[in-house]
Amino acid sequence: MGQVDQLQEAEQDVAQLQEERDRRERESRTEDLRKAPLTDLADRPHTLVSAALRQVRTMVNMRVGTLPDIHDLAVSIKESGLLHPPLVRATGDDDKPYELLAGRRRFAAMQLLDQAEGAREDWRFTVVTDISRREALTMQFAENFHQRKPEPVQFARAARAIMAEDESLTAADVSRMVGAPLAWTRQALRMLDLPESIVERVEQGDLSFTAAEIVRRGISRGDVSPDEAADLVEQHAEGKISGGSLKLGVGYVPPKPKDYDEQSRQLDEARWAAKRAKDDGEDQRDWDAASPDRAARTPARDAALRAGGAPGAARAELREPEPEDLDGYLLGRLLDELASPERRASLGIASPGDAYEYAFAQQPHQRIRILRMLASELLADDQDPPRALRRR
Repeated sequence: MGQVDQLQEAEQDVAQLQEERDRRERESRTEDLRKAPLTDLADRPHTLVSAALRQVRTMVNMRVGTLPDIHDLAVSIKESGLLHPPLVRATGDDDKPYELLAGRRRFAAMQLLDQAEGAREDWRFTVVTDISRREALTMQFAENFHQRKPEPVQFARAARAIMAEDESLTAADVSRMVGAPLAWTRQALRMLDLPESIVERVEQGDLSFTAAEIVRRGISRGDVSPDEAADLVEQHAEGKISGGSLKLGVGYVPPKPKDYDEQSRQLDEARWAAKRAKDDGEDQRDWDAASPDRAARTPARDAALRAGGAPGAARAELREPEPEDLDGYLLGRLLDELASPERRASLGIASPGDAYEYAFAQQPHQRIRILRMLASELLADDQDPPRALRRR
């Protein structure tokens, strides 16, 4: 079989696999639509009534939209009529006998027309019979969600308000009633467990939904206290620390890469290559002694400081290090000697001993990720980067 035939056969196999996946997804969605509804809300009787806008109260936090959009809708209603009257429920209040359930944008457009032409007494509304407050919140929430996906904090607060009206409801129930993804609903609700200052940062757009979940997990594991997490988030929002530093500060553990062993092997080879190149050049000890920048900090002095002893103290006997030990040593030394004061402060590093304690506390697969993150930050500040990394 020629290469062209093999390629065509492979493309056919891929197309068949995709077709099979699509078929299973269609079947799954069809089965979902066959499930019985959680309530009989869709079967409630509807009655058409006429009322003035002043007789209808609106629920809090109902989204309207921008004025130009509402103006265009008002023009459409004036020209073509109100094709779909807003949904309301009876309140039993003489002054405002109706409460708006769905159709907030249409209601706002009707208000514009009243302002321009004078209040009408005969606006049409559709009354849904026997609607509870929880069902009213659900209808409003569902309409808003499908018009435009809300921000996670708005979504979570609305979902919690619905659940507060009926304690038997679960996140899965709310998710199905409003047509929202279950995983997204659960994550949004969990976010409200964070300190309010962090929730506000998410609401303001200073902290991403994903980063907020990482912070929440760090607090839940006990890696960081709520106050410490809030302080780190504030530093991140003010631009004092990066997103990577925030994640490290709350104890984020990156997933182990599939090719970790290969990466470790390549890193070991790079270390030995660098050592051989160093040995072939000028003797490092002579350079240390001659350089005024290094005179005050020699390898012996550094080793003594890292060990917690005085310069000139006898060198501790080393055991045979494992490859991952070398990663920890390199990370600790990098944090001690090259990391910025802000980086060390965010990680609680105040001494060489702290740097090594932090480095060896990380899982082996974490160390390479952290090393690369630190190297990236150092490179960004390097005024004279290596020739191999410069644009040609």
